[in-house]
Amino acid sequence: MTRTIKIITVISIITITELLAIKLNALEHEERATRIVHKLNKEIKATFDDALITSEVLKEMVLLSTDRTFSQQQFDQLSKKLLSTYTNVDALLYLPKGIVKYASPYVEHKLAIGHNVLLDIRRKRGADESIRHKKTTIIGPVTLVQNERQAFILRKGITDDSEFIGFSSSIVYLDTILDIVEKSLDESDINQYSIVGYNPDSDTQEDKVIANKGNATKYSHHGVINLYNTKWDIYIFTNNGNFASRLVIFAALSLLAILVWAAITYFRRFQAAERQRHDLQHEAHCDFLTGLLNRRGFEYRFNLLKEKNTSGSIAIFDIDFFKNINDSYGHDIGDAVLVQFTKLCAAHTTSEFILSRTGGEEFMLLMPDLNQYQAKEICEKLRIAVEKAPFFIKHLNINITVSIGISNFASNDKMETALSYADDALYQAKKNGRNQVCIYA
Repeated sequence: MTRTIKIITVISIITITELLAIKLNALEHEERATRIVHKLNKEIKATFDDALITSEVLKEMVLLSTDRTFSQQQFDQLSKKLLSTYTNVDALLYLPKGIVKYASPYVEHKLAIGHNVLLDIRRKRGADESIRHKKTTIIGPVTLVQNERQAFILRKGITDDSEFIGFSSSIVYLDTILDIVEKSLDESDINQYSIVGYNPDSDTQEDKVIANKGNATKYSHHGVINLYNTKWDIYIFTNNGNFASRLVIFAALSLLAILVWAAITYFRRFQAAERQRHDLQHEAHCDFLTGLLNRRGFEYRFNLLKEKNTSGSIAIFDIDFFKNINDSYGHDIGDAVLVQFTKLCAAHTTSEFILSRTGGEEFMLLMPDLNQYQAKEICEKLRIAVEKAPFFIKHLNINITVSIGISNFASNDKMETALSYADDALYQAKKNGRNQVCIYA
């Protein structure tokens, strides 16, 4: 592996590590944020359920009272019991005709007494909404007129048939909610978040921010907290992973790269070894001059046919008086004659036949599935083609002839036996005057 490739590989691994770390971290924190939001939903809902219960109880007590009147003593007794039971609720108020008459704890909320929420432009919208839709409304966080603390106000309209009696209100301080939120988020190791809620008493975006800590604008996970008819949006910020996760990913990718590199290296070496083996096998089985099989290669192919229980015929070719060509024109011309003779033989035989040069001017042709008479017909055509074909080599025009001996073989015959018979037939062809084809009889 070159230095450039190594550098590119390392840079690629680092880049992929960062991308994977960001993606995996985002998926992990998305799932985690979902669990956190679900937990917050349960905890905050439980708090406002307490506020809903207290205001509902106060409402029912008013409706059950004589002439729809409710004394200070009755209110104090009821509110004391409710606030001690539902500890997340910070205050209770009774507002006949929209005017605060009773408040508990009194000292902390006495300045609210006499306040008319139907005339207060900051409270009128929420109060009207509660009357008009006959439903419980939650507003906040808003600044309380009695102590200027931020709080959530749960208002429940009290009506008798079509007559509006007033409101029962439960107050939960923003600090109480924030304590619950911060405790829950701290337990989940979340230190950057933003919670935005609907406040019907305000049109400004700033008044809709319930809680904000750190920077939860980038890489945020959004969730929704459902509170009856009010929804809060929560944005939780999570970082892009830590060093440990990146180290694990980098190590895994590095190991993968090493394994891939090792596999490629092994494969390349295996290919080189296979090529070398093939080249050596080719050199061992092939004639360097003509490219045909040599005797070893011919024997290998013959044995393959025997394994398939194949019978056929073998022919031995011998170029007549080839020694005279070497003596008269030199071995270079003789080699050129052998090469051209090889091409001529290949042109007059099929790919199913196996042609080889076994030495000097001697060639052999293996013809599977042919009897000796079919083989003689093919060899006779080849003999005639050789006799008629002029061999133009440099400035020379050389004519040659070939003698051929044929024998057949069975699937259980040895090659030496079949070649011996073919050699006897070749001897007969030469004895009869050469340039002819003879079959072993």
